[in-house]
Amino acid sequence: MGNDQADLISSTYRPVMAIRLLASVAVICGIAPKLCAVLVLAGLFCELIYEYRYNTTYMALMVACLLPAGNIGTGFTFSDEASSANTWAQFLAVLITLDLYWNGVWLKIRSPQFMSGLLLAQFVHGAEKVKDRLPYREFFYPRLLLKIMDDGPAGVKKWRLAAQMTIFLEVVIPIALFVPQARPWAIAIGVLVHLAFALLKPRGIIGFSIATLASYILFVP
Repeated sequence: MGNDQADLISSTYRPVMAIRLLASVAVICGIAPKLCAVLVLAGLFCELIYEYRYNTTYMALMVACLLPAGNIGTGFTFSDEASSANTWAQFLAVLITLDLYWNGVWLKIRSPQFMSGLLLAQFVHGAEKVKDRLPYREFFYPRLLLKIMDDGPAGVKKWRLAAQMTIFLEVVIPIALFVPQARPWAIAIGVLVHLAFALLKPRGIIGFSIATLASYILFVP
């Protein structure tokens, strides 16, 4: 990326983020939802140009699922009438969330560094060392967490257990969301899992976690 492109991104980054945020609120409130969904999607694509992340891709795909919906909502009006207007959009969103979890599991299993716990151990250790050099507070790890997990080779073994548990839960949660009796437990465990994810990098992952948790209600037929 050249200097001109970098200057353009740095000068438009904040305005694009502001427009995306306002458009997101408008979608939630049902104010010109499809037009605002397009604005949100454009803002996410702008972010992908200079920082490609799976999290951003997931959010962009979920917003795109709103476009074929027949009735997203208008203003603050509510209706309890049964309708199939959004069935296709709902199906696509559920499919994308399933892919998010299970494709993520596939990538993690194929990563020896993740499976060994070394990736998580290095990430937390490195983030703790550089946190004071960052312009904004990107990380906050409780001292108890660091004391328990960040203690050399023994800590890597603990992170390996955390990695294995993450994979297990990412396989089970989507399945449990389809089962009415198990759904409340799946939602509760999913919230805890994403709180743990957010703890690792709160500023960078909170939007993704909110979007993923919001998708849980779509698993209800």
